[in-house]
Amino acid sequence: MIPLMVNYIKAQTKTHNINNVARTKAYLSFYEENPDVKWTFLASFVSRNAGWNMTDLQSNTYKALLSKQQLKSLYLTYESINWFIFQDAYPQLLIYKLSKEQKKPLFFLFKYFHISSFMEREWYHFYQHQDFNRLMYSQIINEQNIIQQPIIKHNPYRKAVFKSLPYRLQELLHLNAVLLPTEQGKVYGEFVPHFTHVHKRIKFGKQLAAILFYPYLYPLFNSFSRNIPVTGERKEYEQFINLNNELSTKPLTELYQDTEHELTAPRKDWSNHTKIKRKWWKEPNVKRIEPFANQFYEKRNQLHKLSDAKGKLTQVTVEKK
Repeated sequence: MIPLMVNYIKAQTKTHNINNVARTKAYLSFYEENPDVKWTFLASFVSRNAGWNMTDLQSNTYKALLSKQQLKSLYLTYESINWFIFQDAYPQLLIYKLSKEQKKPLFFLFKYFHISSFMEREWYHFYQHQDFNRLMYSQIINEQNIIQQPIIKHNPYRKAVFKSLPYRLQELLHLNAVLLPTEQGKVYGEFVPHFTHVHKRIKFGKQLAAILFYPYLYPLFNSFSRNIPVTGERKEYEQFINLNNELSTKPLTELYQDTEHELTAPRKDWSNHTKIKRKWWKEPNVKRIEPFANQFYEKRNQLHKLSDAKGKLTQVTVEKK
């Protein structure tokens, strides 16, 4: 029985982790069937944003600013982070689903997927107590810790991306953001703070969740997720707002072939050598929540100006030769 369940989970995870669009749809589908696992709704929006960022890289604006290698490195960073998290998270979700179907906890299966002992304890706690927010915070804590060593601190990514001029330029202009759109044209969200710091990413995840599940906003976000098909391009939400400068692209699956990933070694249990900090569980301070689109697109217009300036400089240099 155990081998059958393990093989089923591995097969389902591989099927739904082939690209960003498939991942986003898998999170949404799971959340619709299991709204008690709130993290999956948050994960679907974070995944959507990754798709929008990936397709942005194929726009004329980014192509004018960055080299082909820089664009490839940024794409692989978005893709690898989201693939890695899904590879860890989706087996957890399927094991929970099987536990509900069989009416008994099956979280001992986590060991077959190298899922942290921290998450095993938290799922058992959730199964008994149904503490929805605690599970969501646990999943935010877990996902940010599992990417810290292999992705954020791994040398190729650290040198090629996180210490690169394009990445630092994005941080300087605050272009890294997670947007939470609605069909009414209002967009909410937050700028991503210092992505290389695990504590700040955890705090950021909780702040996003607070906006996403804010009582009068949640129905709007939920309606958007149910009604707007996932394509990986910003037209998903930009169709509802008036823009002067769009980063026009095609759907993600037309721009990128599915990326082959492989784990070079079994994941280490981060929770065996990391102290779980008390502040990671602290409820976020939710200030007045305001629409976010103007702030984001002011920064985006700066990017357009940089792109135009570089284009004119290149043209002058060519004419002088």
